[in-house]
Amino acid sequence: MRLDLRLALLGVLSGGALLWPADRMTAQTWPIFRPVVPASSTVRTVGVVDPAEPIDILVTNSLAVPLGVGFSGGANLEVAPGDTAKVSFAAAPINLFVYPLASDVSLRSVVAIEENTINAQIIPRTSDAPGDATLNVDGDGTVYIY
Repeated sequence: MRLDLRLALLGVLSGGALLWPADRMTAQTWPIFRPVVPASSTVRTVGVVDPAEPIDILVTNSLAVPLGVGFSGGANLEVAPGDTAKVSFAAAPINLFVYPLASDVSLRSVVAIEENTINAQIIPRTSDAPGDATLNVDGDGTVYIY
């Protein structure tokens, strides 16, 4: 009896697939993701990578305190003073957050790009103004920080 029920259900499901109009079977298109930047932030475009290729980001902590690195859909990392962490992504878009773990230090990102490797050296900012907290790669491959 169970086998008959399974065969009947399979027949109904496969028959529905055969009767579905072919003009309804179109590919989905997705808009290019562009993160929303707060109006109070100063956005700096720092380069371009190929968004379809794997992207490596090296974060070097030049602070005297540990640095937190987090990204959407992933884990948070801790980078000790003087250390470098490597984070790899299959493709863009990327939204990477960088923040001090031990104190209220304002940060500045010094970024260099070679092919699809982004080197971000995190240094202390010398003013009390809010510093850089985010490194983004949008769907077009534009790299910017704010």
